[in-house]
This record gives sequence, C-alpha cells and structure tokens, in this order.
Amino acid sequence: MQRQNFSLACLHRECELNYSRLARLTEEDLCLGGSFKIKNAQKSILGFKVIELAKFTSTLFIRVESTRPKWLPSIELKARIYRDAKMAEVIEWCSDSTIPWALVERKGPQSRDEKWQWNIFLGELLYQALRHRRITQVQSS
Repeated sequence: MQRQNFSLACLHRECELNYSRLARLTEEDLCLGGSFKIKNAQKSILGFKVIELAKFTSTLFIRVESTRPKWLPSIELKARIYRDAKMAEVIEWCSDSTIPWALVERKGPQSRDEKWQWNIFLGELLYQALRHRRITQVQSS
C-alpha cells in the first residue's frame, strides 16, 4: 500500500478555492440566520444557512436535499468561512463527526485524509452549484 503525502499548502489552496466559490454563489454578505437555497432541474436542493457569525469567521450549515432512498442519510456539512484569510473549510459532517484540526490527529474510524476528502467534496458541491447556476433559483429568507 502506497502512502500519500498531503501538504498543508495544497489543503490551503483547496480552502481558498472553496471560499471563492462560496463568494460567487452568495454575491452578498449573509447575516446571522440568513439562508439561501439553490435548486437545479433534477429538483435537488443545496441549502445554506449562517449559524454562527464572529468578527473574522462565519459558520455555514450546508444541506443537500434530493430524492434518495430512505436508508441513505441526508448530506449535512458545517463549513467555517475565514473572511480575513479568504478560506472556507469543512469542520463537521453529518451532525456527528467533527474533523480534527491537525491532519495527523485521528479519532474513531477516520482515514488519514478525511479532512481532504470532505473539503474536496465541498468544492465539488460548490462547483456543481456554480455550473448549473443558469437553471437555479436563489432564495433569501
């Protein structure tokens, strides 16, 4: 089995890309409790809600709602946005799994690249939302 070496610089680059994707989607600063949804032609919904707001950071709750089998859990993420550093990273997924701060720290059945996988997954979600933007509706509430 070949070990992969994940550099912090590559993770930072992915977090910077996620920040820029989120900035293009929101196009405005969201306040605490603010939310918006993006719908596509297949009736999947990507919902965003600001659940925490601080001087330099915001925490978003992101939920993917789509038609799925009942046994398949819904996808829920929490992402922290660092406005001063212009970065966004996944800090929690599916309501019960917190990503450790350090890349080498693991608790429970997490793989070594867990943090990478979830940040790349967030990037893919945001990329698809931007790609299908012409067929989406953004709603503020």
